[in-house]
Amino acid sequence: MRIIAGQMARVGLDIKLFPAASLLRPTDQVNALINGSVDMIFIPADYLQDRFPQLGALSLPGVIRGQAHAERVGASTVMRDLRQMLDNADLVVLADSWMPGAYASRGKCVLTPADSKGMKARTIGRFMTEFWSAAGAIPVTATTSDTLPILVGSNLIDIANTSVTTLMTLRMEKSFACLTVPSNDGALWYLYETILVSKKRFRALDEPRRKELLAAAARAHESLNTAMSLTVRRLSGNFLAAGTEVVVLDGENLAAWHRLARRTAWKTFKEQVPGGGDLIDRLQAVE
Repeated sequence: MRIIAGQMARVGLDIKLFPAASLLRPTDQVNALINGSVDMIFIPADYLQDRFPQLGALSLPGVIRGQAHAERVGASTVMRDLRQMLDNADLVVLADSWMPGAYASRGKCVLTPADSKGMKARTIGRFMTEFWSAAGAIPVTATTSDTLPILVGSNLIDIANTSVTTLMTLRMEKSFACLTVPSNDGALWYLYETILVSKKRFRALDEPRRKELLAAAARAHESLNTAMSLTVRRLSGNFLAAGTEVVVLDGENLAAWHRLARRTAWKTFKEQVPGGGDLIDRLQAVE
Protein backbone atom coordinates (compact mmCIF):
# COMPACT_ATOMS: atom_id res chain seq x y z
CA MET A 1 0.00 0.00 0.00
CA ARG A 2 2.90 2.37 0.69
CA ILE A 3 4.18 1.81 -2.83
CA ILE A 4 0.78 2.73 -4.26
CA ALA A 5 0.40 5.77 -2.01
CA GLY A 6 3.89 6.99 -2.87
CA GLN A 7 3.38 6.65 -6.62
CA MET A 8 -0.06 8.27 -6.57
CA ALA A 9 1.24 11.24 -4.56
CA ARG A 10 3.38 12.12 -7.59
CA VAL A 11 0.22 12.67 -9.65
CA GLY A 12 -1.51 14.71 -6.97
CA LEU A 13 -3.65 11.99 -5.36
CA ASP A 14 -3.17 11.79 -1.60
CA ILE A 15 -3.89 8.37 -0.08
CA LYS A 16 -4.02 8.36 3.70
CA LEU A 17 -2.94 5.03 5.13
CA PHE A 18 -4.13 3.43 8.37
CA PRO A 19 -1.72 0.53 8.99
CA ALA A 20 -2.30 -2.57 11.12
CA ALA A 21 -6.11 -2.25 11.08
CA SER A 22 -5.85 0.95 13.12
CA LEU A 23 -8.97 2.43 11.50
CA LEU A 24 -11.24 -0.62 11.30
CA ARG A 25 -11.11 -4.25 12.35
CA PRO A 26 -10.35 -6.56 9.40
CA THR A 27 -13.81 -8.14 9.70
CA ASP A 28 -15.44 -4.71 9.18
CA GLN A 29 -13.32 -3.46 6.30
CA VAL A 30 -15.09 -4.96 3.28
CA ASN A 31 -18.48 -3.62 4.41
CA ALA A 32 -16.90 -0.21 4.94
CA LEU A 33 -15.46 -0.37 1.43
CA ILE A 34 -18.80 -1.29 -0.09
CA ASN A 35 -20.73 1.44 1.75
CA GLY A 36 -18.13 4.09 0.95
CA SER A 37 -16.63 4.64 4.41
CA VAL A 38 -13.17 3.79 3.05
CA ASP A 39 -11.83 3.82 -0.49
CA MET A 40 -9.23 1.04 -0.52
CA ILE A 41 -8.22 -1.94 1.62
CA PHE A 42 -5.47 -4.55 1.69
CA ILE A 43 -7.10 -7.62 3.17
CA PRO A 44 -6.64 -11.40 3.48
CA ALA A 45 -9.37 -13.47 1.86
CA ASP A 46 -10.17 -15.04 5.24
CA TYR A 47 -11.96 -11.81 6.17
CA LEU A 48 -13.98 -11.80 2.94
CA GLN A 49 -15.43 -15.30 3.24
CA ASP A 50 -18.67 -14.35 4.98
CA ARG A 51 -19.65 -12.31 1.92
CA PHE A 52 -17.66 -14.20 -0.74
CA PRO A 53 -17.23 -17.81 0.50
CA GLN A 54 -15.76 -18.95 -2.83
CA LEU A 55 -12.55 -17.02 -2.04
CA GLY A 56 -11.91 -19.52 0.75
CA ALA A 57 -10.66 -22.02 -1.84
CA LEU A 58 -7.57 -19.89 -2.43
CA SER A 59 -6.27 -20.45 1.11
CA LEU A 60 -7.15 -24.12 1.57
CA PRO A 61 -4.10 -26.30 2.34
CA GLY A 62 -2.67 -27.81 -0.83
CA VAL A 63 -4.75 -25.89 -3.36
CA ILE A 64 -1.86 -23.57 -4.14
CA ARG A 65 1.21 -25.76 -4.69
CA GLY A 66 3.88 -23.08 -4.56
CA GLN A 67 4.70 -19.48 -5.42
CA ALA A 68 5.08 -20.16 -9.14
CA HIS A 69 1.78 -22.04 -9.15
CA ALA A 70 0.14 -19.08 -7.39
CA GLU A 71 1.30 -16.77 -10.17
CA ARG A 72 -0.19 -19.10 -12.79
CA VAL A 73 -3.44 -19.31 -10.82
CA GLY A 74 -3.48 -15.52 -10.67
CA ALA A 75 -3.41 -15.37 -14.47
CA SER A 76 -6.01 -18.13 -14.96
CA THR A 77 -9.64 -18.01 -16.04
CA VAL A 78 -10.77 -19.17 -12.62
CA MET A 79 -9.22 -16.05 -11.04
CA ARG A 80 -10.79 -13.96 -13.77
CA ASP A 81 -14.19 -15.31 -12.68
CA LEU A 82 -13.47 -14.71 -8.99
CA ARG A 83 -12.43 -11.13 -9.73
CA GLN A 84 -15.64 -10.71 -11.72
CA MET A 85 -17.58 -11.84 -8.65
CA LEU A 86 -15.95 -9.03 -6.70
CA ASP A 87 -16.53 -6.60 -9.55
CA ASN A 88 -20.25 -7.45 -9.43
CA ALA A 89 -20.17 -6.25 -5.80
CA ASP A 90 -18.64 -2.94 -6.96
CA LEU A 91 -15.12 -3.87 -5.89
CA VAL A 92 -12.08 -3.61 -8.15
CA VAL A 93 -9.08 -5.89 -7.58
CA LEU A 94 -5.96 -3.77 -7.95
CA ALA A 95 -3.41 -6.40 -6.95
CA ASP A 96 -3.22 -9.74 -5.20
CA SER A 97 -0.68 -12.04 -3.64
CA TRP A 98 -0.29 -15.39 -1.90
CA MET A 99 1.69 -15.22 1.33
CA PRO A 100 3.06 -18.59 2.52
CA GLY A 101 1.77 -19.86 5.81
CA ALA A 102 3.94 -21.05 8.67
CA TYR A 103 3.44 -22.00 12.26
CA ALA A 104 5.29 -21.83 15.55
CA SER A 105 4.74 -24.46 18.21
CA ARG A 106 5.34 -24.82 21.92
CA GLY A 107 7.01 -27.83 23.51
CA LYS A 108 8.08 -29.56 20.30
CA CYS A 109 8.29 -29.29 16.53
CA VAL A 110 5.24 -30.16 14.45
CA LEU A 111 6.15 -31.71 11.10
CA THR A 112 3.37 -34.26 10.53
CA PRO A 113 -0.35 -34.22 11.36
CA ALA A 114 0.28 -36.79 14.11
CA ASP A 115 2.74 -34.40 15.78
CA SER A 116 -0.10 -31.97 16.53
CA LYS A 117 -2.22 -34.49 18.46
CA GLY A 118 -3.54 -32.97 21.66
CA MET A 119 -2.04 -29.56 20.98
CA LYS A 120 -4.18 -26.41 20.89
CA ALA A 121 -3.93 -24.91 17.38
CA ARG A 122 -5.05 -21.45 16.34
CA THR A 123 -7.51 -21.63 13.44
CA ILE A 124 -9.61 -19.23 11.41
CA GLY A 125 -12.71 -20.36 9.56
CA ARG A 126 -14.56 -23.66 9.56
CA PHE A 127 -12.36 -25.33 6.95
CA MET A 128 -9.10 -24.79 8.85
CA THR A 129 -10.87 -25.80 12.05
CA GLU A 130 -11.91 -29.13 10.55
CA PHE A 131 -8.45 -29.64 9.07
CA TRP A 132 -6.57 -29.21 12.37
CA SER A 133 -9.18 -31.15 14.29
CA ALA A 134 -8.77 -34.12 11.94
CA ALA A 135 -5.01 -33.97 12.54
CA GLY A 136 -5.72 -34.53 16.23
CA ALA A 137 -5.21 -30.96 17.40
CA ILE A 138 -7.66 -28.97 19.51
CA PRO A 139 -8.83 -26.02 17.38
CA VAL A 140 -8.91 -22.58 18.99
CA THR A 141 -10.67 -20.04 16.79
CA ALA A 142 -9.01 -16.63 16.65
CA THR A 143 -10.50 -14.36 14.01
CA THR A 144 -7.66 -11.85 13.92
CA SER A 145 -3.94 -12.48 14.25
CA ASP A 146 -3.42 -9.59 16.66
CA THR A 147 -4.91 -11.76 19.41
CA LEU A 148 -2.13 -14.35 19.06
CA PRO A 149 0.21 -12.78 21.67
CA ILE A 150 -2.64 -12.82 24.21
CA LEU A 151 -3.52 -16.42 23.41
CA VAL A 152 0.10 -17.51 23.66
CA GLY A 153 0.73 -15.54 26.84
CA SER A 154 -2.37 -17.05 28.46
CA ASN A 155 -1.38 -20.61 27.43
CA LEU A 156 -4.52 -20.89 25.31
CA ILE A 157 -2.73 -22.10 22.17
CA ASP A 158 0.28 -24.32 21.48
CA ILE A 159 0.44 -23.78 17.70
CA ALA A 160 0.36 -20.29 16.20
CA ASN A 161 -0.76 -20.90 12.63
CA THR A 162 -0.64 -17.78 10.43
CA SER A 163 1.27 -16.18 7.56
CA VAL A 164 5.04 -15.73 7.65
CA THR A 165 4.56 -11.95 7.62
CA THR A 166 2.31 -11.99 10.67
CA LEU A 167 4.67 -14.26 12.60
CA MET A 168 7.52 -11.88 11.86
CA THR A 169 5.67 -8.70 12.84
CA LEU A 170 4.30 -10.11 16.10
CA ARG A 171 7.83 -10.80 17.41
CA MET A 172 6.97 -13.83 19.55
CA GLU A 173 10.18 -15.76 18.85
CA LYS A 174 10.95 -16.52 22.50
CA SER A 175 7.44 -17.84 23.18
CA PHE A 176 7.93 -21.04 21.17
CA ALA A 177 10.16 -24.09 21.01
CA CYS A 178 10.02 -24.51 17.24
CA LEU A 179 9.18 -22.76 13.99
CA THR A 180 8.07 -24.76 10.93
CA VAL A 181 8.69 -22.94 7.65
CA PRO A 182 7.99 -23.76 3.98
CA SER A 183 10.51 -25.60 1.83
CA ASN A 184 11.19 -25.48 -1.89
CA ASP A 185 8.30 -27.96 -2.19
CA GLY A 186 5.88 -25.31 -0.94
CA ALA A 187 4.02 -24.24 2.19
CA LEU A 188 1.31 -26.00 4.16
CA TRP A 189 -1.07 -23.34 2.87
CA TYR A 190 -0.97 -19.91 1.25
CA LEU A 191 -2.83 -16.84 2.44
CA TYR A 192 -4.53 -15.06 -0.45
CA GLU A 193 -4.44 -11.29 0.07
CA THR A 194 -5.86 -8.62 -2.20
CA ILE A 195 -5.89 -4.86 -2.60
CA LEU A 196 -9.45 -3.77 -3.30
CA VAL A 197 -10.73 -0.34 -4.26
CA SER A 198 -14.30 0.87 -4.44
CA LYS A 199 -15.49 0.78 -8.06
CA LYS A 200 -17.29 4.10 -7.52
CA ARG A 201 -14.09 5.72 -6.29
CA PHE A 202 -12.06 4.13 -9.09
CA ARG A 203 -14.45 5.39 -11.76
CA ALA A 204 -14.38 8.88 -10.24
CA LEU A 205 -10.69 9.16 -11.12
CA ASP A 206 -9.74 10.64 -14.46
CA GLU A 207 -8.20 8.31 -17.03
CA PRO A 208 -4.54 9.25 -16.39
CA ARG A 209 -4.94 8.63 -12.66
CA ARG A 210 -6.69 5.31 -13.25
CA LYS A 211 -3.76 4.17 -15.38
CA GLU A 212 -1.30 5.41 -12.77
CA LEU A 213 -3.17 3.57 -10.02
CA LEU A 214 -3.12 0.31 -11.99
CA ALA A 215 0.58 0.77 -12.73
CA ALA A 216 1.28 1.41 -9.04
CA ALA A 217 -0.69 -1.70 -8.10
CA ALA A 218 1.32 -3.79 -10.57
CA ARG A 219 4.52 -2.50 -8.98
CA ALA A 220 3.18 -3.38 -5.52
CA HIS A 221 2.37 -6.89 -6.75
CA GLU A 222 5.91 -7.37 -8.03
CA SER A 223 7.36 -6.03 -4.79
CA LEU A 224 5.28 -8.41 -2.68
CA ASN A 225 6.32 -11.42 -4.75
CA THR A 226 9.99 -10.44 -4.63
CA ALA A 227 9.82 -10.11 -0.85
CA MET A 228 8.35 -13.60 -0.23
CA SER A 229 11.54 -15.64 0.02
CA LEU A 230 13.32 -12.85 1.87
CA THR A 231 10.51 -12.75 4.43
CA VAL A 232 10.83 -16.49 5.13
CA ARG A 233 14.61 -16.14 5.56
CA ARG A 234 14.24 -13.16 7.88
CA LEU A 235 11.59 -14.96 9.94
CA SER A 236 13.82 -18.02 10.29
CA GLY A 237 16.76 -15.82 11.25
CA ASN A 238 14.75 -14.05 13.94
CA PHE A 239 13.68 -17.33 15.54
CA LEU A 240 17.17 -18.82 15.35
CA ALA A 241 18.62 -15.69 16.97
CA ALA A 242 16.14 -16.16 19.82
CA GLY A 243 17.35 -19.73 20.35
CA THR A 244 14.26 -21.31 18.81
CA GLU A 245 14.61 -24.40 16.63
CA VAL A 246 13.64 -23.93 12.97
CA VAL A 247 12.58 -26.89 10.83
CA VAL A 248 11.57 -27.12 7.18
CA LEU A 249 8.37 -28.80 5.99
CA ASP A 250 9.79 -31.13 3.35
CA GLY A 251 7.92 -32.72 0.44
CA GLU A 252 7.07 -35.98 2.20
CA ASN A 253 5.58 -34.32 5.27
CA LEU A 254 3.87 -31.68 3.16
CA ALA A 255 2.18 -34.43 1.13
CA ALA A 256 0.80 -35.98 4.34
CA TRP A 257 -0.79 -32.67 5.36
CA HIS A 258 -2.24 -32.20 1.89
CA ARG A 259 -3.76 -35.69 1.86
CA LEU A 260 -5.46 -34.78 5.13
CA ALA A 261 -6.73 -31.54 3.62
CA ARG A 262 -8.29 -33.30 0.63
CA ARG A 263 -10.43 -35.58 2.78
CA THR A 264 -11.41 -32.86 5.27
CA ALA A 265 -11.29 -29.17 4.36
CA TRP A 266 -11.56 -29.74 0.60
CA LYS A 267 -14.43 -32.17 0.99
CA THR A 268 -16.38 -29.81 3.25
CA PHE A 269 -15.70 -26.84 0.98
CA LYS A 270 -17.07 -28.76 -2.00
CA GLU A 271 -20.18 -29.72 -0.04
CA GLN A 272 -20.95 -26.42 1.64
CA VAL A 273 -19.89 -23.66 -0.76
CA PRO A 274 -21.98 -23.10 -3.91
CA GLY A 275 -19.87 -24.16 -6.88
CA GLY A 276 -17.10 -25.25 -4.52
CA GLY A 277 -16.37 -28.56 -6.25
CA ASP A 278 -16.02 -27.00 -9.67
CA LEU A 279 -13.90 -24.20 -8.25
CA ILE A 280 -11.37 -26.54 -6.62
CA ASP A 281 -11.25 -28.71 -9.75
CA ARG A 282 -10.49 -25.65 -11.91
CA LEU A 283 -7.80 -24.43 -9.51
CA GLN A 284 -6.18 -27.86 -9.52
CA ALA A 285 -6.29 -27.97 -13.30
CA VAL A 286 -3.90 -25.00 -13.43
CA GLU A 287 -0.52 -26.64 -14.00
